[in-house]
Amino acid sequence: MLDSLTNSASTSLGTNGVGARLKLVREQNGLSQRELAKRANVTHSSISMIEQGQNSPSINSLEKILGGIPMTLAQFFICDPSHLSQVVHRSNELVVIRENEFGITIHNIPHTNLVCNVLFQKLILCVGADTGAAPLIPSQHISGIIISGQLELTANIRVSTLQAGDAFALPATQAYRFRNLSVTQECVLLICKA
Repeated sequence: MLDSLTNSASTSLGTNGVGARLKLVREQNGLSQRELAKRANVTHSSISMIEQGQNSPSINSLEKILGGIPMTLAQFFICDPSHLSQVVHRSNELVVIRENEFGITIHNIPHTNLVCNVLFQKLILCVGADTGAAPLIPSQHISGIIISGQLELTANIRVSTLQAGDAFALPATQAYRFRNLSVTQECVLLICKA
């Protein structure tokens, strides 16, 4: 099976398919040739020659080099470099979309699928934050999980205290209220609106 993967990948990638792919993978992972060589315990020149198409690595050599990334042979040949998109968003890259007087900060979590009708948000409720005495009534289903802290959730007539790791699911039009009753710790939760 691995031979068929390498053959089909090399055919579709051209004569220097493995070298070009290795260079792309290395660069996408922020590694210089020297750094990858050091991590994989091979010479810098061997990586350079492979990337330039001057040397065709054996399966064992390629597997050793990929171990420095780390990446498996299967992932190396199956991944589609034409579909590169940002999938990791660091906390300092998340844009604050709303901060309100109740001490609640909302960050949208970006997604690349523009057809998707699902919105992920990170909510931070500062100490004592409250969505307000009047319940909120969403037009979408809302699900969430508590990442840290403690959340008081009032859903219809039921009041529940949720701890880190607890989750909730509110149907559309379900009245709710969020409160952080802690006097020392903010509450962070991840919610999904669909």
